[in-house]
Amino acid sequence: MLNAVWIVLLFGFDLIKAPVALPADRGAVVVSDKSGQRRWSANWTMEPADRQGRKAVRFTERGQGHMDPFAGEIRWSLESSWSAEDGLRPLDSEKIITTLAGTRLATERKQFDLNNGTVHFERRFSDGRLREKSLEVPKDTLAVEGIAGVLRFLPFDRITSFPVHLLSNEPRLYSISFENRGKEQVRTPAGEFECYKLEMVPHLGVLNVVRYFYPKAFFWFTVAPPHFWVRYEGPENGPGTPEIVMELDRDSH
Repeated sequence: MLNAVWIVLLFGFDLIKAPVALPADRGAVVVSDKSGQRRWSANWTMEPADRQGRKAVRFTERGQGHMDPFAGEIRWSLESSWSAEDGLRPLDSEKIITTLAGTRLATERKQFDLNNGTVHFERRFSDGRLREKSLEVPKDTLAVEGIAGVLRFLPFDRITSFPVHLLSNEPRLYSISFENRGKEQVRTPAGEFECYKLEMVPHLGVLNVVRYFYPKAFFWFTVAPPHFWVRYEGPENGPGTPEIVMELDRDSH
């Protein structure tokens, strides 16, 4: 699930660095639309992992509710892994979507090849349809799966603007930056927190003027270490999808 960040020229790299000791955390989120109507909820975990003898971090999510583009209520399970060696970089993810009765609706997979700078996307539907796409991706590419856990490692007290690329579930590669919008008090079901507010700003080249018509997207992370994520406002699954408010639930931390 999220950020603002530093000027690359100042810090000499464009990757988010993992701490020496990766945390093991778990929590819950609750999601509503802009009118306050509840859409879905989920439980998540984050833990250190080992991938062929190399340092990594693993994220999981188990959720239920109404999510674009599915018409009815669904359940899903998601697992994703990120390399934590040369900065935090996505490795792979798998999301399985089912009906409430357990009938599989779709399976989505992403497989990153960090050496060759590519990602392979696959979405397989229950009726046998298969959608595949391969993309070249820059080294600074982030994936949406696990992003809220990754962004917490930004040096929030030093950042102004952090340009990166983001791979969405369309799938599409976006050039964006995370802009630091200062501090705010945020009230969630899990409590009230002093937070850093980060805006995700798209880079649209000659069309940059139209970015002001795009739905805004914001992340909030606690000022107090370990800077855990507490809130997101923005599109559910990219431009054109419902705008949501996602918050840390009372069962978290």
